[in-house]
Amino acid sequence: MHFGKITRGPVHERRTSSLLSDSGRLELLNIAAVTALVSTPAGVAFNSEARAAVELEQAILLRELARRTGDLAWLSRAVAAANRAAQGAGATSRLFAAARLQRALCSLLSADLFADPDGDTDAAHALAEAESVLNCAPGRLNGPGLIGVRLSARSALNENDRDAGLAAAARFEEAADGLEARMRATGSGEPEWVAAECEHAELLIGLGVRRKEAGPLDRAARDLARLAARIDATRLPLSWMRVETLHGTALRCLGEITGEARLLKDAAHAFAAAWDAIPSGHSPMDRARAAHGLGLSMQSLAEAACETKLYGSALTAFDHALIEAPLGAAQFRSMAAYDRAACLARRAERNGDLPALAEAEAAFRADLAIRSAGKDPVAWAVVQIGLARIYEARSELTGSTAELNHAAFALSEALDVFAERGLRSLSDIALTALERVKARR
Repeated sequence: MHFGKITRGPVHERRTSSLLSDSGRLELLNIAAVTALVSTPAGVAFNSEARAAVELEQAILLRELARRTGDLAWLSRAVAAANRAAQGAGATSRLFAAARLQRALCSLLSADLFADPDGDTDAAHALAEAESVLNCAPGRLNGPGLIGVRLSARSALNENDRDAGLAAAARFEEAADGLEARMRATGSGEPEWVAAECEHAELLIGLGVRRKEAGPLDRAARDLARLAARIDATRLPLSWMRVETLHGTALRCLGEITGEARLLKDAAHAFAAAWDAIPSGHSPMDRARAAHGLGLSMQSLAEAACETKLYGSALTAFDHALIEAPLGAAQFRSMAAYDRAACLARRAERNGDLPALAEAEAAFRADLAIRSAGKDPVAWAVVQIGLARIYEARSELTGSTAELNHAAFALSEALDVFAERGLRSLSDIALTALERVKARR
């Protein structure tokens, strides 16, 4: 794409209110530019209501920085700014409600980035406060209602409740249709419409993966392909990138279910396109997710096509993901490191390469040496899963039962951590691996 429109240097416009009235403009600013806006908030606030409005703008910018960097410090500042905005709103109900909605969005992001077990509960509480102040019916498909649908969708996926998931999908469709109609009538709101369509697609992907059903995945892939074709990637680079990354995810999951190499190739192309959509440093986490998806697609393609050389391409993509992801994004980095080690282990299994397994084990042990099970238990547990995968692969090559015992111990330790924190997806990974190891002993 053409990057001439993407701001790379200091921000010359200091009035964030005009920027935030057109959220698409925020997508054109890199991290340095957004940080500059946070450092120099707009205007001079002479009263509590004006200060609250400034704090609300800052909360939005800080949350975006947290989303792009995976840095807990930015998110903590966003929460504090949203809380100050709510406190200073006084009798201005719409300002108070907007501040509480920002608080809800921060909680959802905390759950996504840092596996915060209280994230969804905190978001629901803040949402209820906003709806109460606005005196609107709970669940109505306005701004608060759309957050409510997101919470319903997450609950449906966590409980693997197909009916609840389909009900949430129908509400997403209704919300997206309303936002599209407003966009056509007013010429504004495209990023919000795209976000609603992406939330719908994420739900369909989740339903398809959890229930191993091709139908929802195929629907999501088709919808996302049409959506990507309608978005101007030079004007809304991050929205387009999110759509294309989800498109790649839908295709990859569909390809893994059906075993069709063609779908996995298409997934790799989608992830590569997403990776190229923005320059390095513009949104590191978006780039890291695209590279991670590319690595998973190339590994699956290596399996489906029986092309061991493709494992090398997958490992390179995982390396790009780890290079791009900021150090503060510990959970993502841990998962990417695990997937890289699993890929390395699988290649070693296919090639009978014990030195490659030793290399992966050394990398994991070096990671464990700098982690604390007490201070960073989730990342520590993810590393344990990676080590277990190495032990299991080595047992496959050597026939050693001792390696399987080591794997079972590591997986049990990891499972305890995930179960204690209600991390269902990670618990499922550990439990599936543990059952497989026990069956082989």
